[in-house]
Amino acid sequence: MLKQKKIEAAIEELARLQGHELNSADMLELRCRVAGTLAAKERHRQRMTAPTFLWKKPTSPRR
Repeated sequence: MLKQKKIEAAIEELARLQGHELNSADMLELRCRVAGTLAAKERHRQRMTAPTFLWKKPTSPRR
């Protein structure tokens, strides 16, 4: 899996090659979006690898 810093550096380099100069607000937006995307990817991976939930009816009523 790619590291966050490598992804940020690649996007920054692509923007520079296209002639865009990223300011600090752009870099903050870039870091937040990359971090959010990687976090969502990790949550999805955890959901997909989690064991199947099986509900079991309680044997006696709770009192």
